[in-house]
Amino acid sequence: MACNCKDIDFGSEENFAQQIMVDIPPHMDGYKQARLNEGLSDKICIDPCIIDEVKELWSLGIKTLGCCCGHNKAEPFVNVHEKDIQKMLSLGYVQNHQDKNRKDTFRLKSV
Repeated sequence: MACNCKDIDFGSEENFAQQIMVDIPPHMDGYKQARLNEGLSDKICIDPCIIDEVKELWSLGIKTLGCCCGHNKAEPFVNVHEKDIQKMLSLGYVQNHQDKNRKDTFRLKSV
């Protein structure tokens, strides 16, 4: 799926309005509990153009810790739990964080 974002700035009302709210999957219960302990929701918002890819990663047991389609302004990415880094590499994902010491950020394939 292509990113259909046009003139959507990061963190803007338009950005949040177009996102899809989903339940945190069961294999990420520790993340869910940490969010609840911080007073945050047990749901997360995902950009619509990457939701299928993120759900596919979840179906493979990968714990995601943040993602963004890039809104046609930046590279689309997903952050994963450190234990899933090798699995992402074996699936053909490419690491892409500006800080080369960060190994947990990968470029998404769907946009």
